[in-house]
Amino acid sequence: MRNNQYCIILAGGIGTRLWPASRQQMPKQFLDILGTGETLLQATYKRYAKFIDKENIIVMSNELYKDLTLQQLPELPTSNLLLEPMRRNTVPSVVWAAIHLTRVNPNAVMLVTPADQLITDESTFEHDMRYGFDYVAKNQRLLTIGVTPTHPETQFGYIQMNEQRADNIFQVKSFTEKPEEQFAKMFIESNEFLWNTGLFLWGARTFLDTIRQVSSEVSDILQRVQAMLTVGDDIPTLIQQAFSICPNIPLETGVLEKVDNVDVMQCQFGWSDLGTWTQVFNIMQKTQDGNVVLTPPEDAKSNQTTFLYDTSDCIIRLPKGKIATIQDLHGYAVIDTPDILMICRKDNQQSIRNFVNDVTLHTQQNN
Repeated sequence: MRNNQYCIILAGGIGTRLWPASRQQMPKQFLDILGTGETLLQATYKRYAKFIDKENIIVMSNELYKDLTLQQLPELPTSNLLLEPMRRNTVPSVVWAAIHLTRVNPNAVMLVTPADQLITDESTFEHDMRYGFDYVAKNQRLLTIGVTPTHPETQFGYIQMNEQRADNIFQVKSFTEKPEEQFAKMFIESNEFLWNTGLFLWGARTFLDTIRQVSSEVSDILQRVQAMLTVGDDIPTLIQQAFSICPNIPLETGVLEKVDNVDVMQCQFGWSDLGTWTQVFNIMQKTQDGNVVLTPPEDAKSNQTTFLYDTSDCIIRLPKGKIATIQDLHGYAVIDTPDILMICRKDNQQSIRNFVNDVTLHTQQNN
């Protein structure tokens, strides 16, 4: 049974919301965001290698990050690295992974995971994933993974539970992406909603059969790709052509909201997305004044590098060897890199998007 279990790590995004640390040339999955001595990609790979055979772990990234991925995961066979020619959201990536797995193993069951999550109780997590693998191997269902929310978070997606199908597994009633605060509070009070972790489990063939049912556009592309693969066409060229004409759609709206064979497993393994500075702030240990100081591991062993005066509720990240003195800041993000310093309200994600656009335009105009 274990030989049929695969993990697909999605590691091709840019991570703009963690700018300026995360950039196109060095996205967040390749960074040691938490100051642990390992990157988010390395931590994710290690997490799944504990209970999934290493030869069954597939990393999906962008062609731009081939060298970075292999440098950070030297044990990863090159045949287990699938490189996207362009960004087209999660549906094309997962479709390609499913096609790949059905060619390798017709009975493949796949766990799809982002490369930028924090799991605090890995023992419970492993138990839940094993249970999920067993469930989808016996049922032609698409299984999403939800965790019980602890507060009305507006930056996470939510999954509404419906009728129970098995222990801790319920049919999905609805998906909601990043609700307004008043709705997030209502979701918490109803006890019907879970945070959407972005983790998915299903049989590779079950997923491809579902795609054929819900998306004629993707289904046509899928049929052409599989037909061409059977006659041994050049795979990189084939994938380039398929991605170029595939719609840019996420799994939830592109597939899961359109079918009735979707379930959610209610879990409590301690989870957080690491998509924004606020989310990083929320999960990190605070100082007495409620600050988070992200220090590179080599600096953490040396003397203090950040001096804070009348400052609270801030997240501060400095590059190696940098010393900072900060006074009278409350609720701010101070993110310093060798070429860009960002100081802004940490909860204002729209401002960060504006910063990225303005700096990108400035750079283009001056090159």
